[in-house]
Amino acid sequence: MQTLIDELENLVNSAMRMPVGGKLLVDEAAIRRLIEEMRATLPDELRVGQRIAGERDRILADARAQARRIVEEAQAQVNARLDEQGVVQAARQRARELQQEAEKAAAILRAETDQYVLNQFSALESRLIRVLREVQAGQRVLTQPPAERTDSAQRS
Repeated sequence: MQTLIDELENLVNSAMRMPVGGKLLVDEAAIRRLIEEMRATLPDELRVGQRIAGERDRILADARAQARRIVEEAQAQVNARLDEQGVVQAARQRARELQQEAEKAAAILRAETDQYVLNQFSALESRLIRVLREVQAGQRVLTQPPAERTDSAQRS
């Protein structure tokens, strides 16, 4: 095609110029022949251009599809990591909740244990006071003269 354009340019450059008006005189047959050759050549070049454009469009479509797949895979990985992070955060939160519950349960258990021990000490104190009274009564009896002991034993 470039050759035909160069040939057309040579025809114009070699044409004679009219003295009045500055118009060119060109060989009409040569111009028509070049036009026919250009038309005959044009479809081949047009097909090549269309094929190249089609190939370019296909390559661009493939590149876009691959880019879309890469973005989707990256998003899936991000989502998976976020889910994993969410699971870890949820596990940590649950661990904190369980620790708080265990601390509350331990505090309640300590309070109940302290109350039980106090109740046991009170019961022991009552028994000890009763035993002490019995010991003191026995000591009084033993410290009395033997004659008084018999009278006290008869009164009981």
